[in-house]
Amino acid sequence: MTLPRKTNNKNTNEAVSPVIGVMLMLVVTIVIAAFVSMFAGTTFADAQAAPSTVLNVKIASNGGADGTQDVMLLEHVGGGSIPSSDLKITTYYTSTGTERTVIRGEAIAQSMPSITVKDASGANKNIVVPILSDVTAGSVGDTKINFGKYEFESGSVASTYNSAGTWTVLGFTNPTTATKDQIIEKYGFTKGSKVTVNIIHTPSQAVLYNKEVIVQ
Repeated sequence: MTLPRKTNNKNTNEAVSPVIGVMLMLVVTIVIAAFVSMFAGTTFADAQAAPSTVLNVKIASNGGADGTQDVMLLEHVGGGSIPSSDLKITTYYTSTGTERTVIRGEAIAQSMPSITVKDASGANKNIVVPILSDVTAGSVGDTKINFGKYEFESGSVASTYNSAGTWTVLGFTNPTTATKDQIIEKYGFTKGSKVTVNIIHTPSQAVLYNKEVIVQ
C-alpha cells in the first residue's frame, strides 16, 4: 500500500510574504503621490499670478507747487490695473552726507503714516503717500486717493506730493520736520543722487520694477 506523500508548504508560504510586502509598498507610494499632488495643486491654485504691468519711477528735485520740492512719481505705463494695497515699494539709498550708511525705505499701505500737507487753498490736509495724482478721482486730502485706497490703472500717476512725502518713502529720519538743507547735509540727497527702487506685487511676490533712479 502506497501512503500519500506529505506536502511541505513551507516554501509556498514563504513566497507569499515578499509579494504582500511589494503590494503594500506600492499602495503607500500611490497614497503619498496622491497627497503630494493634492497639496501642490491647492498651493498653486491659491497663489495669484503676477500681473502684466509696466511701471516707471521718476524723482525730481524741483517738483511741487513751488518748484523746490523732492517729489517721487510712480507711473503706470501699461498693462493690467493693480489695487495699490497690493503694492510694496522698497528703496535703497547710500548716504553721502554726514550720516554714511545705506538707508532702506519701505512703503506698505497698511503701515504708512499720514503726513500733513497744504492743499491748493492753503488748508491743512492729511494724506498717505504716494497719493493718486488724478483730480477727477479726488482732491488732496480725500481718502480714496491715498496709497492703499485706489486702483492703479494704465495712464495713472501716483505722487509723493512734496519733500516730506518723498523722504517718508525713502525712510529718512524726521521727514516731516526736516528742511531740505538739513537733508542735503545729513544724507547728501540732491539732484544727481541715486536711489534703487523696487516695486513688488505682494500677492504673487513678483517684482514689477527694479531700477536705479537718478534724482533729476
